[in-house]
Amino acid sequence: MLNQLTDNLSSSLVPLMGLVCLLFGLVGVIDLAVSANAEIMPALTPVLSLATIVTGLAILSYLASWWLLTRLLGVVIIISAGYSAWFAETQMSVFLPPVALLVGSVFLLSSNHNFSFRWSKFTGLLLATLSTALFISLWVRGYTTQWATNPITVTAAMVITTAVALAFLLLPSAKRQNTYPHPVGLFLAGAIVTATITIWAVVSNQHIDNIKHRGKLNLRTSSETISERLVIQDAAIQRLVNRWENVGAQDLKTLIEIDSQTYIDDFGLIEAIAIFEQPNRLLPASSGADEALDIFSIESIKQWRADNFSTQAAVVVEKSLHSNQPRFVLVYPINSQDKQPKQLAVVLNISKLLDVRKIPYLDYFDTYLKLSADYYLPIASSEFYTLSEAELADLHFFQLSTELPVFGEQPMVFHAALNSPSVFWHNAMINQFILIVGLLLSVLFLATFDVNRRLNRERNKLYNLANFDTVTGLIRRDVLEQRIEDYLAKNRHLECGVLFIDLDGFKAINDNLGINIGNRLLRAVAERLKEKQLDDVEIARFSGDEFIVFLRYSSIDNCITVAERLLSRIREKFSFDELELYLTASIGISQPKLEQTTAELLIQNADLAMSKAKERGGNTFQVFTESMGVKYEHALHLRNKMQTAIEADSFEVYFQPYVAANSNKIIGAEALARWPQADGSFISPAEFIAIAEQTGQIVPLSTLIMRKAFAQLAKIQHNSDFVMSVNLSVKQFQRENITQLVSSLATEFNVPLHRLQFELTESVMVDDAQQVFTELAELRTIGCQIAIDDFGTGFSSLAYLNKLPVDVLKIDREFTQSIYTDPASQTICKAIISMAHGLNKHIIVEGIETTEQADFFKRLGCMGLQGFLFYKPMPFQQLDNLLNPSDSKASVSSFPPEKE
Repeated sequence: MLNQLTDNLSSSLVPLMGLVCLLFGLVGVIDLAVSANAEIMPALTPVLSLATIVTGLAILSYLASWWLLTRLLGVVIIISAGYSAWFAETQMSVFLPPVALLVGSVFLLSSNHNFSFRWSKFTGLLLATLSTALFISLWVRGYTTQWATNPITVTAAMVITTAVALAFLLLPSAKRQNTYPHPVGLFLAGAIVTATITIWAVVSNQHIDNIKHRGKLNLRTSSETISERLVIQDAAIQRLVNRWENVGAQDLKTLIEIDSQTYIDDFGLIEAIAIFEQPNRLLPASSGADEALDIFSIESIKQWRADNFSTQAAVVVEKSLHSNQPRFVLVYPINSQDKQPKQLAVVLNISKLLDVRKIPYLDYFDTYLKLSADYYLPIASSEFYTLSEAELADLHFFQLSTELPVFGEQPMVFHAALNSPSVFWHNAMINQFILIVGLLLSVLFLATFDVNRRLNRERNKLYNLANFDTVTGLIRRDVLEQRIEDYLAKNRHLECGVLFIDLDGFKAINDNLGINIGNRLLRAVAERLKEKQLDDVEIARFSGDEFIVFLRYSSIDNCITVAERLLSRIREKFSFDELELYLTASIGISQPKLEQTTAELLIQNADLAMSKAKERGGNTFQVFTESMGVKYEHALHLRNKMQTAIEADSFEVYFQPYVAANSNKIIGAEALARWPQADGSFISPAEFIAIAEQTGQIVPLSTLIMRKAFAQLAKIQHNSDFVMSVNLSVKQFQRENITQLVSSLATEFNVPLHRLQFELTESVMVDDAQQVFTELAELRTIGCQIAIDDFGTGFSSLAYLNKLPVDVLKIDREFTQSIYTDPASQTICKAIISMAHGLNKHIIVEGIETTEQADFFKRLGCMGLQGFLFYKPMPFQQLDNLLNPSDSKASVSSFPPEKE
């Protein structure tokens, strides 16, 4: 069931996954174009945005079977894989290349071949496994690895990879389904995806802004702290200078010694204080470590002091930057009372100056003070070192630079580099969760939409199957019956009519030209019936080639008018390709007569009227009358009664002997079905045999008569040449194996097969003749004789007669009775007898009632005679008495004179 559901949803989910990739890439491109954070840390990198857009287009192209475009897009993705592998600024140098290479290979190998589908599923499974492992690893570890320097991009890439994996897994099923998602459902799901990705981009940028703000605040705090320290040092030194300028010459030297040592002890930044009278003459009163004082012996520092002897200035000692004790020098001019210019030089420790205490909230960055392109000094670092711009670029890509005033509004460049991307991880996980939830919602929405659409479609199919005919599109008979019932219940006093239409000759067309042409013909007829259909007219297919038309508020005259119009339209030519067909119909019309009339009765009456129209040759209509109903009710009653009689074994067998024409000796007898009633009367065979033929009850009835006739024949042991003749129906040949039945009964009752003769009417020549011919030939092969009953009254065919495996032709009583009243009858009889003799077949004449008739057929050389002149149908006991030589004078019963 899950596989079936997946197959059904694949045609919707694959386009959705392509749309997800397309929207992701577009949002990434927009973010790169408009976001102020794009240069610092983009939500999606340029390469990933491009690859994602191309992947989305390739998925949709694959689904549409645009193979050339799909392969070209695959090449683009593979190129992006190579680019991302060589350039670290992609921020996904380890993850993106193999994934893009796998994705590109699927599109490069795209085709309708099974290998392409198998590679798609394999790659999808591989990508799904990879993304799942990354999800578990990164969520459990909770921090980024060396290859995942941009958590926001990486977590988004994991979601994109999962979407691509799902698309690859479902692509083969989607191609097999060969259906398209509903545009409304896809649009709404796309709207959910767009909103989700947009929210993700906005929230991600807000978090980047927050971290960027922290970095700038960190730089500002460092700048202010350093500036404050320098201001304090400068103010203290200025006080010192002022003090020395106001003291007498004789006390200056002593005061310098005392103050210098005191300042070194009190101010941690000051490592040395030196006094110069001339540009390069150091006074002995200078204090400080020798290493610090040695700075003044550096030639570049000497020159710098000399150039700034009369001004206040500051310089960083470049040589010290390569040691653990970086220093810079401040110089101040001293205008003492002895009129001898002097210069105060102070050495400060840069490491201590830049040792700014970090605030935990801001402790995500390594900050630097830029001296030049070659020297970036670390701020608040446990050890001192310098970086060049090139070395700084190798740190994390998330970096900030800003100019801030330091020490007298002098602008200096402060730089911050993210020391750990883990600061982004918590929010990246939250943002990824937003993506996952949003995409799941879109998938769930689309799946629900698609399932509902399929359910509605199936519901509509079921509704159509329950209410409409699948061939013609007309409503079904049970639907129309209910609508008729509803109408009759609400409008008992209003007229209406039902037309029952049956197509004449449709079965022959269907059998010969095939079901396809037959169905097309039925559809064409239905279209003609629906022409100019009014609101108060409903048409249904009843069954097969039968239709019902229900006319609301319609008089009998209107019903007749509609019937004539429909007959006229149906008679018109039907054209199918190069085939032209003509058709007619028989229509029965009925109207409600009593208030208790039901839809079933209306349709039944119209059906009876249609049957009457068929009896009149078709291509016409008949209006139902009460007499038709009485006849139908009688036939229905007789049918039910006959079934009860068959099941109760109430039928009896009477026998009418036939004699040899040359001796009047009994040579055989015909077994006839008789239906006795409780009052001693009999229902005429002419009445119930026809109904049995119509209903198919003739088959069990014939089998019942055959069994009883065989049982009676087994009792006739004294006349081995006596032949028992049993009537067969063509329907028996269609429904059961006659030869097998005869053989079984003959074995059961120990009856010699050569004493059996089976009679059929001439209808055998037109109703499935070949099958009947085969069965009759088998009966003759096992020793039975075959006779054609009522010969000359049906569809006699000389060609069939020559092929038909028969031994005896029985001339119908219709010719016998008119032999002396209709000259044509004599001519026909002579021709039949002459033809039979020429084909080496015997003749038995039925209906002999006068001596003249008997003499006429004797002269023509007939083998046997049968009729009331000799014997009437009789019970077996009387037949047995006739055949028993010891009782040759037994009387002949006059029981039922009718002959089957």
